[in-house]
Amino acid sequence: GTTLDTATRTQRYILSELFSEFHLKKLSGRYVTTAIAVVTAAGLAFASGANGTGALALWPMFGAVNQLLAALALLVISIYLRHKGGSYWLISGLPCAFMILMTSWAMLINEMRFISEGQYLLAAINAFTMVLAGWMVVEAAEKIFRPVSEKNAAAA
Repeated sequence: GTTLDTATRTQRYILSELFSEFHLKKLSGRYVTTAIAVVTAAGLAFASGANGTGALALWPMFGAVNQLLAALALLVISIYLRHKGGSYWLISGLPCAFMILMTSWAMLINEMRFISEGQYLLAAINAFTMVLAGWMVVEAAEKIFRPVSEKNAAAA
């Protein structure tokens, strides 16, 4: 129950921020985002029938998404260190780049397999995850390669 609660809350927060970013105020409220989180989870759980094993279909994607989460943590650390100044950001930035590259490669292989096996729900979820990973890389690159001013370095 705790895991389900945490996953629902996390998805709710992410959806709320995403909808706010796109100025969709009516969709960013807690009740709407909670309903979306619960309905999508139920849809995945019962995608293969009433036995509730539909979410097991997501298992092949678990490894890639898990590594993507680790890369995100390294990315946050890299951005922080970059804005502190110096080249210390490379300590976390190089492993982060490697993890993003390998994870993206694995996700691309999964995507081709899902499509060839006719698993279109998995292909759609995996494609959406790849788009989010790409977005994450673009946003991070913008932050990392922006010139660091003396004022920003002192404030960090």
